[in-house]
Amino acid sequence: MKHPESKKPSKRLRKKLLMYFLGFSAIILGALWLMQMVFLDDLYKAIRTVGIEKSAEYICENINDGEIVALLDEVANQNDIRIEVYGTNAVPFTQIYSSVGNMDLSLEILPHRLISYYNETCNQGGKALFSEKIDSDFQGYLPKNESQDGVDLTCVRLMSNGKSEIMLVLRTRVTPIESTVTTMRFILIIITVLLVVLSVTMSVILSWKLSKPLKDINEKAKALAGEDYSVTFEGRGYREIEELNATLNVAARELGLASKLREELIANVSHDLRTPLTMIKGYAEVMRDIPGEMNEENLQAIVDESTRLSNLVNDLLDISKLQSGAVPVEKSVFSLTDCASDILSRFANLFQQQYTLSFDYQQSVSVYADKKRIEQVLYNLISNAVNYSGEKKIVKVTQRIMGDKVRLEVSDSGQGIEPEKLAHIWDRYYRVGSNHQRAVVGTGLGLSIVKEILDKHNSHFGVTSQTGVGSTFWFDLDIYSE
Repeated sequence: MKHPESKKPSKRLRKKLLMYFLGFSAIILGALWLMQMVFLDDLYKAIRTVGIEKSAEYICENINDGEIVALLDEVANQNDIRIEVYGTNAVPFTQIYSSVGNMDLSLEILPHRLISYYNETCNQGGKALFSEKIDSDFQGYLPKNESQDGVDLTCVRLMSNGKSEIMLVLRTRVTPIESTVTTMRFILIIITVLLVVLSVTMSVILSWKLSKPLKDINEKAKALAGEDYSVTFEGRGYREIEELNATLNVAARELGLASKLREELIANVSHDLRTPLTMIKGYAEVMRDIPGEMNEENLQAIVDESTRLSNLVNDLLDISKLQSGAVPVEKSVFSLTDCASDILSRFANLFQQQYTLSFDYQQSVSVYADKKRIEQVLYNLISNAVNYSGEKKIVKVTQRIMGDKVRLEVSDSGQGIEPEKLAHIWDRYYRVGSNHQRAVVGTGLGLSIVKEILDKHNSHFGVTSQTGVGSTFWFDLDIYSE
């Protein structure tokens, strides 16, 4: 039965996208409404104030220019301001220059205001800015007034032209812009409606485009969770979706392989446990039921099978401890060459003339590692080579010095391993052949233990193999130098 809430993720995605788009639109519209409706007058006045002050500074810097009159005319025309220059040596002040136009802003006919400006500017260190309500009946100086009826901005500078003191007066008018605000309000209403419609449309389209591949991935992921490892994830249009599909396809393949290996592991462990138990039980029953069978040969068979069973359990415990990190790496300095030679001698004594075992090296090399674990690595690799050395029964250990590292190679004369199977030989209980085969020596977990130990040592390791010729397992360790 299909879950009744299986479609909720796509609906939630649409709602979230709609909220995001509407929220983004609200922020944009809020900023526009605030700037155009609330702060427009203040912003306009601030711009005009900055403009008139910059013009005053520019004129002051170039007051001694030979073309000062032309410069004053250019500044007045470009910035829509009234410029007047007065000499302050006598009262009333003498007008030296006056720009053309904006006669309503002229101070020539208001000497009392000029004196007021002059005195206030002197008190402020030669620089002053006045903001006054527009008032044709104005008498004397008025303080700053933020009236809605508009204001006159007056920028005054006191300076010297090299001969005498002069007063520079720049004036402009900041008038209400109600008509502009009304027009912009109408435009903003249209923009608001368009943005809301566009936000809803885009959220619906994008949510559909995003939710459709995600919904397909979700359905296939449920099938994968139900152990259907044949499912294939497909989907294009977005790089993230494609990467997710590729990752899930890899996960499906790996899970399928892990499931297969788990089944093989259970089968192999069951086989290796059942066989010695069956033999122990069989020999024990024979010795119990048949007079005269209580002999050394039957007892030795029971001991051998018990040893085999114990080794299997120990190897399973070892690999579990290594993977969980319960076994610490206890490093010390020891001769890797002597270690390899000793282990190879043990195998030579065990098999006597049955195998050809050799060790090729040029000089003794010491390493800083866990001696006990490296011995276990060498034992497992040599044991594996003995098990699969084929009819020739040749096992060769080679020590090579490669810069600051030493490499040990263990080669056999067996049938080799197919290239496509090399990547899996380190998996516990992985068998190259399709049928379970008992090793001559060991439990089938040797290479997995080797991998875990070498990983703990951060060692580089691997295997090369040629079908019909044999295989070579190798690993590298840092050479110890005092």
